[in-house]
Amino acid sequence: MPRVRASLLLLSLQAAVSCAGGAAVVESGDTVPAAAPSSVRDGVYTQAQAARGAAEYATACSSCHSADLRGNSNAPSLVGVSFLFLWEGKSLDELFTSIRTLMPTNAPGSLSEPAYLRILAYILEANGFPAGGTDLTADPELLARILITGG
Repeated sequence: MPRVRASLLLLSLQAAVSCAGGAAVVESGDTVPAAAPSSVRDGVYTQAQAARGAAEYATACSSCHSADLRGNSNAPSLVGVSFLFLWEGKSLDELFTSIRTLMPTNAPGSLSEPAYLRILAYILEANGFPAGGTDLTADPELLARILITGG
């Protein structure tokens, strides 16, 4: 009978590993690497990146979206409830792609990729999402896993 239990335990363990996509079993005392961010609440940009983005926003975006990011009758607000109404539940990749390909409206795609990332970091900061220790990057796979979430 002990041999049957051992076989069942082994089969259960194999099934669990298989269902986990081949993830390694972590034994007590082992460290688990930090998970990739899954929300804008996980500190996905740096304070310095947002500060540089604020200056670039003032130059490239504020004429339409206003200095306080609240928009006007022709441009949507980039902060608060209005911003979340449009973007909550969507990924940072969707927002980044939209900004990069459509803005500024008089010259879409005219800024560098790093400038668009810094402006995105500024928008996140203006919405009260916390800064972290790593700059936001243009990695589409990473950005696709980071969701815009409200309170």
